[in-house]
Amino acid sequence: MTAEAAEWRRTPDAPEAGGPPVTVAGNGTAGFSGDGGPAPYAQLAFPADVAVGGGAVFVADHANHRVRRIDGTGTLTTAAGDGLRGFAGDGADAVRARLGFPSALAVAPDGGVFLADEMNHRVRRIEPSGVIGTVAGDGSRGEDEDKGAGEGGGNGDGGPADRARLDAPCAVAADDAGSLYVGEAGTPRVRRIDSDGVISTVVAASGRSGVCAAADAGEAFLPAGLAVDAAGRLYIADPVGRRVLLLGPDGALRVLAGPPDGTAGVLAVDWGAPCAVAIDGEGALYVADQTGHRVWRLADGTARVVAGQPDPAAREAAGAAGAVVHTALRYPCGLAVDPAGRLLVADNSHHRIAAVPLTTAPSQDTEPVRDEERETGPESEPGPEREPVPAPESEVEPEREPEPDPGADNAQGGGAGAAPTPAPDATPPARLLVRQEVGLEVPRGGSEFMHVRVSSTDPWAPGRVEHHFTAPTGFVFDGRVTCAYYREDRTVLPGGAPTTTVGGDGRSLTVADEPRLNTPGHPAAALVYTLGVRALSDAEPGRYTDGRAVIAGRPEVRLKASVLGDDED
Repeated sequence: MTAEAAEWRRTPDAPEAGGPPVTVAGNGTAGFSGDGGPAPYAQLAFPADVAVGGGAVFVADHANHRVRRIDGTGTLTTAAGDGLRGFAGDGADAVRARLGFPSALAVAPDGGVFLADEMNHRVRRIEPSGVIGTVAGDGSRGEDEDKGAGEGGGNGDGGPADRARLDAPCAVAADDAGSLYVGEAGTPRVRRIDSDGVISTVVAASGRSGVCAAADAGEAFLPAGLAVDAAGRLYIADPVGRRVLLLGPDGALRVLAGPPDGTAGVLAVDWGAPCAVAIDGEGALYVADQTGHRVWRLADGTARVVAGQPDPAAREAAGAAGAVVHTALRYPCGLAVDPAGRLLVADNSHHRIAAVPLTTAPSQDTEPVRDEERETGPESEPGPEREPVPAPESEVEPEREPEPDPGADNAQGGGAGAAPTPAPDATPPARLLVRQEVGLEVPRGGSEFMHVRVSSTDPWAPGRVEHHFTAPTGFVFDGRVTCAYYREDRTVLPGGAPTTTVGGDGRSLTVADEPRLNTPGHPAAALVYTLGVRALSDAEPGRYTDGRAVIAGRPEVRLKASVLGDDED
């Protein structure tokens, strides 16, 4: 094992064109481990993006709330994030900071790393010295309720970027001139931060361009991936519109590639959800097709698959001599080209970074697997959203209760307390997975948000139902409740306005709404309830696991939180 680890740490050779793909980081199991050792043996949790610069590879380790770094010898370390979701640490060592689902990365010419801190509604920068700071976003989401985008000022355009409002930033790209581009998922738009720190909107969905002269991207738009070429042109991956857009230096926006609908001047590519883009040294564009589980190469007016399984007919037609590199991918969502001539892929649901050697060998065009053509079975469940993902088990300390809790951490519609078995001819109840997103640590008298995630691969539309929550010992609910739906294409849908009732001096909370998952016209597979909680000022410090959540009458799920003492951080 020592010899094998030493082999991993040597400087990697340039790959042979057409050779087999390799795993750069991640052992395929979600979790957090491996710092200081060979990157392929480490654990990642739903990596959302990958970036290259300064002689290293950086990984947005999404569900671990960290940014990881792979040096030239293949050794993995943590570059930012202490593993707990939150916002803290600006002005200090990045590895002690708190992040909220980092979703995208870009390396600046000086070696600094920009990261989209999605659920904190900020863009932060890790300096080459290791210090982290905020460069855009004041932490409040979206636009001022009293000022629409058309009136100006509501989103901070024209002012300092760190005082502007961002809405779930999900993509970043830096150019050689010192500008930074930011894609936002909540309010679909692309912002540009100039070298002087002033922010403006350059691309927006219809009705949001206002007076800022932003290019109009139409109503169906989500800037999920960004890349800038040497000429200063911005490429935008839009999974909602199933297209790649190109914004020229003159501000003109056009569709570069999209569905084969016959639009003149548009390269026809029948992909599922293009969500990330990267450019190689020859100007070829690579596009990650998240729901098609492939990566495409666009160059010289043609498109072909360079990673991901082609259909059998295309594979047979290509033959051994002309076949391109193919490797199984599941929900690829981030791309980068490294100096060694490899295409790095954030292979999200395989919990790894894969390296695909680039080749110019000819290949037959291929058709992507559409959603309805996916295989069935344990390997075909929907992939996780870029939005909140359950924390890996290693992030939550093990419980030490003497007796097991029959409803701990999940509810599958069975087990103790489950609803009665339906009649043979009745529609089976939806199988729900209910869990707290991450444990809380709150100082006495402090307030925080508790996130309860409900997901399912089955259709679920029970009508108007009530959910009942009980706060852990030492905590009370403060009445703040919101909910949101998260889709595979990384869009976030508001969950309406649930009605709430707080009782028992704050210990109990009832939420009534009409949840919908995986229904026609509403293809969201996860619903997250965000509940405001407060630690009592006289609460005894410690960890409490006696909170409860009962979703639509399903079995209880345990809620956990810790009260910090006055001398704890």
